[in-house]
Amino acid sequence: MHIQRSAEHRIVPWANGLGVTADVFVSPTDAVEWSWRLSIADVSDDLPFSTMPGIDRHILVASGAGMALTIDGAPEHRMDRTTPPLSFDGESVTTCRILDGPIADLNLMVRRATGSGALRTVRLSMGQTVLLAGGDVALVVLDGTVRFDGQDLVTFDALRRDDDSTLDCRAATDAFCAVASVRLE
Repeated sequence: MHIQRSAEHRIVPWANGLGVTADVFVSPTDAVEWSWRLSIADVSDDLPFSTMPGIDRHILVASGAGMALTIDGAPEHRMDRTTPPLSFDGESVTTCRILDGPIADLNLMVRRATGSGALRTVRLSMGQTVLLAGGDVALVVLDGTVRFDGQDLVTFDALRRDDDSTLDCRAATDAFCAVASVRLE
């Protein structure tokens, strides 16, 4: 298990150079060609997303009012913090329109040739727990405080599960979290 504080996330430019993202976890660590990547992107303007061939993308609104995505010319898909995560192909031509001021979005990207992934959100009342097991690889706190192994995790802090053990995280306050799952082939 590894705790990554939000201040420790590595800031990198988007592939298209139009923004920046904070790498939460990359696997394998420091690999040029990762199998999966979990990151938080700041979006302050309407703009196109990077095209990422061979990548399956999973995205949710982490903070802010929300966004509307147009994917391959289909009708806008409006998202806010109550909307389930959206999955789409990295090859898709995707544009983002922010709804009411800057947002941050959480992205799980999985190289299609290496496996599959999913994002889910969990709302916890103080004292409730969330278990990371099976294919769950990471938890990111989106709001509130979650305690693990005597340490408090706050907004955009993350916990990575590195082995088959089950991790038990307890909400120290009401909390909103994202859980990333990856199944490698």
